[in-house]
Amino acid sequence: MSERTTPFSDSEKDQILNQIRRAKTAHLRWRAYAMALSSGYEVEEGQLPLQPTDCQFGCWYHGAGQQLAALPEFTAIDRPHRDVHRIYQDIFEQLFERAEPSFWQKLLGSKTSLNARNSLAVEKQLQQLNDASRVMLDALDTLEAAVRERC
Repeated sequence: MSERTTPFSDSEKDQILNQIRRAKTAHLRWRAYAMALSSGYEVEEGQLPLQPTDCQFGCWYHGAGQQLAALPEFTAIDRPHRDVHRIYQDIFEQLFERAEPSFWQKLLGSKTSLNARNSLAVEKQLQQLNDASRVMLDALDTLEAAVRERC
């Protein structure tokens, strides 16, 4: 969709506000999956895309959400959204980094697991993920308020 220069009708505004709320819910769901996977729970493939353009929020942001591209509050969301995915990419690499098993691990059939250093790094990154997510959610709240007031 292209940028819009005229105000939205009340019906369109309600639709946009619903889209923003659904996009926010999609992000919260993605974050919950990221936390679950990081805690050792299984997550189905496709529920946790690594790329910011592939998640449900990103599909809205780079698709239907573009009708709001003229609003600075909309463009302000891009950076925190990318940050969330960048941080999760780092977490994912830590979690699924597979070092060559030692002779004893091969002999005893031990699985590669997070060592203490990796575990602390992941814990720190999860806090960074939560912080970046909070910034993103605050930006979405600001966008929602701007749509209600100005569009």
